Amino acid sequence: MRITDLNSGREIGANCMLAEFGGVRVVIDSGLHPKLSGRAALPQFDKIQGGVDGVILTHCHLDHLGSLPLLIRQHPGARVYASAATTLFVRRLLNNSIQVMKRQREETGITDYPLYVETDVERVENALAAVPIANPRIIGRGGEEIAITFHLAGHVAGAVGCLIEHRRKRHFFTGDVNFQAQRTVAGANFPRQPVDTLVMECTRGATKTIPTMSRSTEEKRLLKTINEVADRGGSVLLPAFAFGRMQEILLFLQESADAGNLADVPIFCSGLGMDLCDYLDAASKKTKQVKFSRQVLRDLNVLPLSRRYTQPGKNMPEAGIYLLSSGMLVEKTPAWRVAANILDHEENAVLFVGYCDPETPGGELIGMAPGGEFKFKSLDHISTLRAQVERFHLSGHADREELIDFAKDLAPKDIILTHGDPPARAWMKETLAKVLPATRVHDPEPGIPIDL
Repeated sequence: MRITDLNSGREIGANCMLAEFGGVRVVIDSGLHPKLSGRAALPQFDKIQGGVDGVILTHCHLDHLGSLPLLIRQHPGARVYASAATTLFVRRLLNNSIQVMKRQREETGITDYPLYVETDVERVENALAAVPIANPRIIGRGGEEIAITFHLAGHVAGAVGCLIEHRRKRHFFTGDVNFQAQRTVAGANFPRQPVDTLVMECTRGATKTIPTMSRSTEEKRLLKTINEVADRGGSVLLPAFAFGRMQEILLFLQESADAGNLADVPIFCSGLGMDLCDYLDAASKKTKQVKFSRQVLRDLNVLPLSRRYTQPGKNMPEAGIYLLSSGMLVEKTPAWRVAANILDHEENAVLFVGYCDPETPGGELIGMAPGGEFKFKSLDHISTLRAQVERFHLSGHADREELIDFAKDLAPKDIILTHGDPPARAWMKETLAKVLPATRVHDPEPGIPIDL
């Protein structure tokens, strides 16, 4: 097997790998780099010399999906293999990406945008092939073939890991994985039999695991904090990823309200996540891969965010819970806009419920001391941080000890690290070398093939 990491750097970026098995060539994921703009955000497609026999899409976050229309434009004969649930989300998320790029072109003048148009998305949709979980699918060329088998990865609705078998060799790709159950998805159900190669994400490799901290304890702390803010008359801003995390938090709020444990305050939602509630509801009805009903919006009496924005610096006109995208407080999203009304007032709070890259506005805010100045450049406003800011560890990724245990169970000859920033990769490589001394651990150079 030959593996080429097509991401532009050793980090969480435009996730994309070329895997070659004899004459059969597949691409695994095709994302956009979340911190880069224009064509700089794309994978290194120029490293793909020749045809592609298939594309494996592990899940629908844009760092794995966002450049797929361009890949399929270049390789129009390739099928895109995904779980049944994932096939339901692809078009909606890619069409939203087009709209975001069109807006960015107007605001920033990036002439590359949009990188693709609706007809490109239609081409992707026509190429989609839903693969049943735990049922092998054969991909072949000229008498050479591989068998791909999907296993639910627990990260987000429809997410899968993939076993690829070729000439009696077994290669497992985790994609993004979470071994712990969430409300919308069960935990990962990966095989634990030995493999020859393990390609493994390492998102949380640099995050120390605290023995006393669990999802349950963090949820209790989150609920306590929400209620304390409500009791003092403040508003809570919950920035959330539109796909997966917003629906997860809605179910958490519903569960808390049903138990009589949630403060009786209005709940406001806005952004792509509200639209995706319909898609997760449909996936829940059509597959066994998702657990979600849009009834939660009615049960919680969720209200839309007013289109009439309050002047920056002034408090929100109605105190309540504001569950808004984006999760990293990216500029000009609903969460970012409402933050301009939240931060100056000490009774309020911004509570982060997912990963925040340190270089995003959310990461900047988490690292800011009280009294610091937070700039909303396009609003011509500077907030003085008086609101409470907290981060809650409710990650959709496995912790590093879980990944190490999984690797030990599979005892591969080779491990290839992916989807992690340099400190995460360094910790994983050092630790794996200690616990699996007979295994070769690779941190691939972007664009440079590894022959195994």
